[in-house]
Amino acid sequence: MCTSLTLTAADGTHLLARTMDFPNVDPWKPTILETSTEWRPILGEPHTSKYRIVGSARHLNGHYLFGDGLNSQGLSCAELYFPNRVHYYDEPQAGMTNLTPQDFILWVLSQHSTIAEVAADLENVALIGKVWYAENKVYPFHWLLADKTGATAVLEPTTHSLTLISDPLNVLTNTPELANHIERVNNFLDTDAAHLQDSASQWLTENKPLPEGPIPTNRFIRTTINLWGQPQPATAHDAIARAESILQQVIIPRQAGKQPTNHNFTHYISIIDMSHLRYLQLPTDDTSKSEITL
Repeated sequence: MCTSLTLTAADGTHLLARTMDFPNVDPWKPTILETSTEWRPILGEPHTSKYRIVGSARHLNGHYLFGDGLNSQGLSCAELYFPNRVHYYDEPQAGMTNLTPQDFILWVLSQHSTIAEVAADLENVALIGKVWYAENKVYPFHWLLADKTGATAVLEPTTHSLTLISDPLNVLTNTPELANHIERVNNFLDTDAAHLQDSASQWLTENKPLPEGPIPTNRFIRTTINLWGQPQPATAHDAIARAESILQQVIIPRQAGKQPTNHNFTHYISIIDMSHLRYLQLPTDDTSKSEITL
């Protein structure tokens, strides 16, 4: 039930930001993996990281499950839930780099410096619907990627063949597919791609109500209008404040007491500054904020 966006300030700072909404109660810890760290997907041979990596990870049975992260080349990646749409292989494929969905972020960040490199390498990757080391299910994910050039892309594994697609709105939530989300935004604002920014700005100026609640399509529309309907932030500091403000509006509160089974709630907001190689984790509980610079 996550929400994510990318944002560029007038000074050229490029950000990726997201909420981490998940039902588990074990912590997502700010984590650094150094260059030359060896990590092992559950299928195939170990990999050695070419780059330093920082992100939020769960530490499970000696393995790292990253929800999002940034590497020392300014490439970032975040996973989001994508139920009822994924199309994984059932078994490992000969001659391919076989990854479970939980392995994908580490593969991206440990082996690549730009989105273009990821795009060129995807033909060699097979996503396999197998249970990971410490998880009891196969997770349906899609991913938002961005790099220090400001490029943004989405991977939606709706077929075995993996291809990055452009994200003209710089927003991603959960199911349905990105194209469906974009169509819904245009219908909501009664506009088209050429006039979306003006329509979003007018919507906010007239103080019209925004969609509410945790439904992914509502969060996508609300976030898109808030992102495109306001003037471009001037500096990195302004952009970080803007991203946090937008995502604060889609936080899902944690319920008091024992959490009901499968209740998604927001663990943290992460803001990734690809231009200055900074990773910020803003927990929604009493845990201290973290800022790590690579």
